[in-house]
Amino acid sequence: MADEVVRASQLLGRRVYDVRGRPLGKVTDLITRLDPLGRERTVAVLVTPRRRGRLLGYERTSQRGPVLLAGLAKVLHRGTREIPWSQVRWTR
Repeated sequence: MADEVVRASQLLGRRVYDVRGRPLGKVTDLITRLDPLGRERTVAVLVTPRRRGRLLGYERTSQRGPVLLAGLAKVLHRGTREIPWSQVRWTR
């Protein structure tokens, strides 16, 4: 998937692996940046080991909200991490 056009819906929910073939979890969000020509490029993915649930923005350190909801989201989504696009493996 180097320079091909891919829809976000094709990536979200997909299982990803580390370079040794160990499962990391499923893609829950994409992190993009504009390239020099102004095109969006995926630079990283957020991966969670949990099977279900939405992040609701609480994975972002700048997100504020009800303390109880933020605490619950933190527990439910522990282990969520950012994986650079260059390190994402889609197969074992």
